[in-house]
Amino acid sequence: MNVRRLMSLLLFAGTTLPGIAAQAQTTAASGTVIVLPLASNIPGAYATTVFVRNPASNPQITVNVRYYQSDSAGPPGTGASYVCSQLTIPSNHLATFDLATQCTFPGPGADNFGFIVLEDATGTYKTNRFFAYSRTETTNGNGFSVEGFPVGNFSASQADSIGLKQTPSTAPHYKSNCFVAALGEPVNYQVLLYNANGSLISTNSISGSLGAYHSIRILDVFNAAGLSGNQSNVRATFTNSLNSAMVGYCTLETTDNGSADFRVAKSAEASDNRQSRLACYGMDSCGASAPSATGPAELANSGDRNIHYAIFDQPDFIKCDLVTNPGDNGTLQIQLRAPGDPISSPVFTLPPGYNTAPYTAGGSGATGFYIYTGEKSTIALGSTTRWYIDVTASGTGSPTFPIDYGIKCTSGNGISVPWLGAIAGP
Repeated sequence: MNVRRLMSLLLFAGTTLPGIAAQAQTTAASGTVIVLPLASNIPGAYATTVFVRNPASNPQITVNVRYYQSDSAGPPGTGASYVCSQLTIPSNHLATFDLATQCTFPGPGADNFGFIVLEDATGTYKTNRFFAYSRTETTNGNGFSVEGFPVGNFSASQADSIGLKQTPSTAPHYKSNCFVAALGEPVNYQVLLYNANGSLISTNSISGSLGAYHSIRILDVFNAAGLSGNQSNVRATFTNSLNSAMVGYCTLETTDNGSADFRVAKSAEASDNRQSRLACYGMDSCGASAPSATGPAELANSGDRNIHYAIFDQPDFIKCDLVTNPGDNGTLQIQLRAPGDPISSPVFTLPPGYNTAPYTAGGSGATGFYIYTGEKSTIALGSTTRWYIDVTASGTGSPTFPIDYGIKCTSGNGISVPWLGAIAGP
């Protein structure tokens, strides 16, 4: 069955020094390959300390440490990793290292910055997950923290870093810097600046291409865009014309004391089918008003119950609607069931305070449902899990079977595509 859906953006990050970017930050952040978008070893100025935790009770794990110098650093990066020692972490332990001692930096280099990739190297199979975090500080203790992102978090679409500003003539003196990086394949990037009203404030091109494991720093992004004077509440929008994973972020630097922050640029969905804010099944486009012309969902017989599976991330507001051809309007109905057995779980009970119109779980004659899931602990012991959407004949009209249809869903936290998982009796 042919299914199309609207996909989306990616995530980027922000910091004042070197680095690359990541997709939306999340508390679900363990992985077998972790990217730290920013790391630095500038003698007398900035230094990065990395923390890595092995959460497993067994076994001890070994992690490869790969550091990639930025093209904008001194000396410039080449896309090849510096030589770094492996890290060994006993079960349920936390290990730490300083970038300056873990990796060998060629020459005296006064401006070393780039990004780190940590990778499970325990055995034949990379199946041991871990967490990572880093802290970059100046010699006087000013600094910022950068989370470790599972490598799959990075994607190749538009993302925004917001709240940028510069104050060249008034204290405190702020400067905004932005960064772009490629992981295992090239990127073609562009960075545009918009004001709070959404208007483009510079047509100067900030764009280019980066090879695998290369990164660049756009030092003083306002100056690079040809803008002077005080600027505030500006967003930097990153795009990538390839389908490769791009890392991008910006930093807001206080030049009076060297303090800075790291702000990951964020996207709507990070091109991740598991967290679509607008998800469809049996449709050529989520914006369409009819089911797919070539691969719709179908209710084959009047007594069938098509059961669609979708993962909701509570607490959330979810709205799903049937989409049918004009001649089939009103011939189908939709109803939401709670997590549990795919065939027999009960119809979702609307929680108190959210159990009157416009809230409904669907049912007899309903062509859509709109619900508040309830709080986290009220569903599946707090798990983000699978819910069930039943599509059946409404018993009205004189339909000709099979009946083509699609399902369109919107949410705040993102849901998976509502795939057709089973066909059962009513």
